[in-house]
Amino acid sequence: MMNLSLFKPALVGACFSRAATGMACLLLASFTTSAATVPDTDVVMPERHFDILDRHCLDCHDSFTAEAGVNLEELSFSIAESIETAERWSKVLDAINSGEMPPKTKPPIDEKAKLEFLRDLSERMVLARSILSDSGGEITLRRLNRREYANTVEAILGLRPDTSLLPDDRASAEYDTEGASLFFSSDQLEQYLATAKSALELALLSKPPGDSEIRRFEPEDTYVPLYAELAREQLDRADRYYGWLAAGGTDDLAKDFGYLDGWQAERQLNSFHVGYPPLQKWLSAPENRTGAALMITIKNGFTKMKLPQLRAWQPGRYVIRVRAAAYEEDPVRFRYLEFARTDGTNTTRLGWRKVTAPLRKPETIEFEIDHAPGLDATYQIQKRSHMDRGDKNLESDYRKVNKTGTPWGIWVDWYEIEGPLPVDKISEIAWLRDSSPPKDGSESQLARELLERFALEAFRGEQPNPEYLDKLTARFEHHRRQGMKWLDALIEPLAIILSSPTFLYLVESGEGDSETLSDLELANRLAYFLWSAPPDPELLDLARAGKLADPVELRRQTDRLLSDERSDRFVRSFVYQWLEMSRLGMFAFAGRDFPTFDNAVRDAAAEEIYQTFAMLLHERLPLQNLLESDFVVVNDLLADYYGIAGVEGHHWRKVAIGPDSPRGGLLGSAAVSAMGSDGQRSSPVERGVWVLRKLLNDPPPPAPPNVPMLSRLEGEILPVRELQRAHQEDAQCAQCHQKIDPIGYGMENLNPAGLWREMEVITGRKQAVLGEFPIDPAGMFGDEQAFEDFFGLRREIAEEIDSFAYGMSEALISYGLGRHFGFTDHDLAEEMISGAAESQYAIADFVHALIQSETFRSR
Repeated sequence: MMNLSLFKPALVGACFSRAATGMACLLLASFTTSAATVPDTDVVMPERHFDILDRHCLDCHDSFTAEAGVNLEELSFSIAESIETAERWSKVLDAINSGEMPPKTKPPIDEKAKLEFLRDLSERMVLARSILSDSGGEITLRRLNRREYANTVEAILGLRPDTSLLPDDRASAEYDTEGASLFFSSDQLEQYLATAKSALELALLSKPPGDSEIRRFEPEDTYVPLYAELAREQLDRADRYYGWLAAGGTDDLAKDFGYLDGWQAERQLNSFHVGYPPLQKWLSAPENRTGAALMITIKNGFTKMKLPQLRAWQPGRYVIRVRAAAYEEDPVRFRYLEFARTDGTNTTRLGWRKVTAPLRKPETIEFEIDHAPGLDATYQIQKRSHMDRGDKNLESDYRKVNKTGTPWGIWVDWYEIEGPLPVDKISEIAWLRDSSPPKDGSESQLARELLERFALEAFRGEQPNPEYLDKLTARFEHHRRQGMKWLDALIEPLAIILSSPTFLYLVESGEGDSETLSDLELANRLAYFLWSAPPDPELLDLARAGKLADPVELRRQTDRLLSDERSDRFVRSFVYQWLEMSRLGMFAFAGRDFPTFDNAVRDAAAEEIYQTFAMLLHERLPLQNLLESDFVVVNDLLADYYGIAGVEGHHWRKVAIGPDSPRGGLLGSAAVSAMGSDGQRSSPVERGVWVLRKLLNDPPPPAPPNVPMLSRLEGEILPVRELQRAHQEDAQCAQCHQKIDPIGYGMENLNPAGLWREMEVITGRKQAVLGEFPIDPAGMFGDEQAFEDFFGLRREIAEEIDSFAYGMSEALISYGLGRHFGFTDHDLAEEMISGAAESQYAIADFVHALIQSETFRSR
């Protein structure tokens, strides 16, 4: 049994206790500080204001009713009694100040009484924040989340580990950086140890890749004969079977001709009669004698031109080249090559390249791939694919119309793969992999030195405890006595380092008795915020020299980290979670209903959001551009989808658009439209709620329990306004829907896939039109501002830039500090907004303001 004391961190007060089962338990109690309760009799609302709550609030928000989960009957008038009390008063302030409460259906508050109430409450809220910020809430020891773990191991070993066994990161938190949700149980220790061992074996024991080579393939030698033989077999079988029936035979012997029974024979032959003419046309095309057009078949889906399998011991960078041409008369969607990887049953789409050259003058397209160590995978070139069964369904529909099937789009002359390509970079782990036992008998000393160096890097600059190193060295010696080779004997001690709490946790103890982070702790917090990875040598050197905390140097390093390509990890992980982009992959969009919204567009729609945010960040453009702008950030694929002309090349760039374009800003993006639908119809509720939460920072309360089903409308074909109006007939639904639904109606000109429409068309089976309804996008924004259409709604939302900025500040605080945004963070959010105001809310200034804050530099 392994000695679990080896997992005791070198400089951390957490420990493992041995159990009879041999599993370990991490004790985190010393790392959690509970919020102190700080009552203060000076921060008390005058009792005269109870009359306002009694008259205007308690009918709906007493302990019995508690509408929207809000109970004000037991609300203490001592505002600073606890953070929970202060947060509830903060919600009261916001609701009354905004005019949201009391609702319009209730008597209004006397203006003079309302003014006095808001003045008294506002003054006391400022004092409460000051008092409660001293206790600050709960500080939780934070484990590396799954992607941070992978990035950290990659920084040390030069390869990404397989993290599929590791715990989920977002089971209960809004952000995967929030320490309170990053649980750790004793049984997970074995998972971390196994993951670390596998990664170390690949890094240290794998054979070096062989010499680079080029392997070329001619499709006319593989795919054309394959389909020709298939056609001959099917035709011959059909002729023999029909001849048997014509001669008086019966279908009970269909199995003699390769069919299960007569019923299957009839089905397959009917399919063959439909599918044979397009295949015959393809086989007879003259250009397919020297190459092959990419086609789609009902039986096999899209054509895949596969490259030889790359094995686990063949890692490295490869380049795939395809000499191809486009059928210029075919729709543009069919003129994109899709590059993909399959390993087992998983297929991963890697990217797309548009083919623009005509058949008379083909072009050579290059696509680079990184084949990961330990992975057996096949790479392939294929037609641009649709989700679900979209390609087969569309092929069937095309054949019904034109008898020849889906347009080919692309012809391939040849394709090849070259690699592994030579690299100049020295492996991160070369110093360890190339080590060998000394001949003078001092191998234990060398092993200890290597383990110390490895632990120093793994522990992000923290010096490992000598006793800890002694135990690791003893483990190495034990393996050597068992006959293990030099590197094999080091694997387990190294894996223990990568499974220890000092590695798995971001430990922040402050300097002495101070709450201020040490420079080394600040370096770690900064690097994991902006890179999701450990500090690089420059950051560590500054921290060791005690220079990083200097505000000027800290700002310089922040700029450096943001300009580094690793900051793309911040952009993607933050934006994905902040804007709840997981919804983009929740629903399948049927190819027949949305023939152009395929895998390529869905991936590009997400990429548009990331690329736009990154451009605003790096070019210091105003945050306003996420609400309304005169440009979009697109590549050729997404520009084709949006109908924006003149965009060539797969790289992302800023493209000017006119004032009549619905694009420009999140509201008009395909991603936001798709996230606000179910893959079939748009949802004004989902869209309205998303806008309120993410753009206006005004989230509606959760739906009440036992919302009545609209059974009386079952089977009726109605426009969305009629469906939603039925919700508003119910009293418990009406209050929120009157606020949510108009925003969703204003977005109705964008269909579920984000394309512009004037009519809502509802289809049934086989695309039969069940109803057509003109779209009415007009509505009310808030209580007073009316808008006529989508563009009016977008203008109204763009006016709410301050609310949007505050919401993003909240998100950055939660993500960057690894904890939920709390009541005491209000002043920090205001500081961030104030710090970014001069630059018209440049995103980089929000980041700088957060990092320069005392909160960020304290534990």
